[in-house]
Amino acid sequence: MSPSFSPSKILRPLILHLDIDAFFASVEQLRNPRLAGQPVAVGSGVIASCSYEARSHGLKAGMPLGLALRKCPPLVIVRGHESIYRCYATRMFEICQNWSPLVEEHLDEAYCDLTGTEQIYPDPAKEIARLRDAIHSSTGLTVTAGLGRNRMFARLIGKFHKPNGLGYLEPEQEETFLLRLPIEHLPGVGPRTVEILSNLGIDKIEQLRELSRPALAGILGRHGESLYERCRGEDHRPIGGREIPRSIQRGTSFDQDVTCPRTLDAMIEYLAERAARYLRQRGLEAGGISLQVTHSDHRRDRRRIVLAAPTALDPFIIQAALELRLSMEGRRTAIRFVGIQLDRIRLAPTFQQGDLFAADIDAPQADSQADSQSGQRWKQILEQVDQIRMRHGHGALLRGSALTLQSGHNRGDEKGDEKRARTGLERDRHGLILRTSCLTR
Repeated sequence: MSPSFSPSKILRPLILHLDIDAFFASVEQLRNPRLAGQPVAVGSGVIASCSYEARSHGLKAGMPLGLALRKCPPLVIVRGHESIYRCYATRMFEICQNWSPLVEEHLDEAYCDLTGTEQIYPDPAKEIARLRDAIHSSTGLTVTAGLGRNRMFARLIGKFHKPNGLGYLEPEQEETFLLRLPIEHLPGVGPRTVEILSNLGIDKIEQLRELSRPALAGILGRHGESLYERCRGEDHRPIGGREIPRSIQRGTSFDQDVTCPRTLDAMIEYLAERAARYLRQRGLEAGGISLQVTHSDHRRDRRRIVLAAPTALDPFIIQAALELRLSMEGRRTAIRFVGIQLDRIRLAPTFQQGDLFAADIDAPQADSQADSQSGQRWKQILEQVDQIRMRHGHGALLRGSALTLQSGHNRGDEKGDEKRARTGLERDRHGLILRTSCLTR
């Protein structure tokens, strides 16, 4: 597992994994030098990211901030700045593009395919050290690097060299290294899968190997077949392949609990619009949508519907979200949090299938044809809108309902609704500045 290795020992293919250490918290410490060396947590409600000083107190991502403060009273909590973090990550990706012929980008990590670069990088350890130095000198961030024959081993070995380290897994070390790991270290094993396997008495990857492919498929479905390969050290996912998320979420809590339905609908429209734009940017579309609200008494309500047809267009997603909101009107308590989740994500088709029987204009087909024409018009409009936002930021164009949420537009009614006035949000080139940014989405 030593980072010092000779070119003759390098196993081809060779994959490099880079992970920014404590990403959001590290950026905040760079922006405010007074936070250097202090326990810092970024988030609102729960921790999105925390510094290593905070992690030494047992803090971790996803932990409620109230519990975090009890564990670490000197904790400094910072509201996230998603647009700033995106700039830091983009800069790291640009540097990686100069070092590797193939780069796969994620929020705070990157995979680089170094296969076939022996002549350019005769000593990979030395070159990767230079790459990490270049990232640090350009951004001020430290990154942990892992090298392995596939993306799974590269990421796994990097975890054991955090922070600011470099790990390489020798071919003869792979078997011993993998078998001793708990199952939660295996890519694709989440809390629910851990619970299912633990109920079967399986806690180690070595135990997982005892199950046959049909047995794992019977327990976990298609996901079990991929785990059968990974627990044996095989990961055939290519670098640069498009990752299709299972769901996309956008949500925010309010500074003041909201009772006005129009204010709530305006926020739902804004969140749905942001989620839909994310789909279009990545050539995806969603077939289902969920709406979740948290009331002032901490009670949660969640409703979900399947869309008539998968889409990435704002009007259809917004309409479905508002229909879900109307179905929740039974309770008359203020709303503290609202969130949108799109699921059943798939790649958007590159062409539209025509209607073989378009000449038969009965009522249902006429409605279908009208919807298709409306969708095509909206697609053309949103292509132009997306180009403007890509160049000038999402905040360059906002829906009229979103403008009512902005500071200076939401000043209360003639009777002096001061509480409603305090719901006004600030706006920058990236859009409205929400209280709970979707930092990990």
